[in-house]
Amino acid sequence: MKKTTLLLPLAFLLFGCDAQTSATKTIDASTVEQCSQGEYAYSLPVDLEKYTHAMALFSQEGGDNPYATTKFKQTCQLLPQVEDKLAYIAEQSAQATLPYPEAGKVLYFKQVDDTAYVVLAAQEDGWAGVSAAMAAAEPVITRNIQLNSSIQHVTFGYAPGDEKQS
Repeated sequence: MKKTTLLLPLAFLLFGCDAQTSATKTIDASTVEQCSQGEYAYSLPVDLEKYTHAMALFSQEGGDNPYATTKFKQTCQLLPQVEDKLAYIAEQSAQATLPYPEAGKVLYFKQVDDTAYVVLAAQEDGWAGVSAAMAAAEPVITRNIQLNSSIQHVTFGYAPGDEKQS
């Protein structure tokens, strides 16, 4: 994959996001410091249904990646007491974007240097159309992990040396 393809979502995140008003506190996508302690930055497409449909078509037919032109709404959400903040954020993002909430359960999460490795229930126990659903979910999960950490890369699979947990 070309470096420009990997950097495009980050460039969009930093320079092309248009914060929208909402009932909760809206934040600038490039500065998560606006969230209070005990909160995390949470970003979803303004029109989630349109986004998931466009990403499904893109994953199956190709063309221009609709992620680059998607408007996102960023809010600060309360972070409950959890063992792993980023795994929790990944799961919240997955459950918001996948058609079945149980499919968004994080089964595996590991951070190695600046890379996060994520395995969702959808990847282990899929359904017809799971690849199109994951095409929409993966960029949103990546975006939310990167908004709340110094993670540069998110890989949807096990870390090298790890294997599927039985």
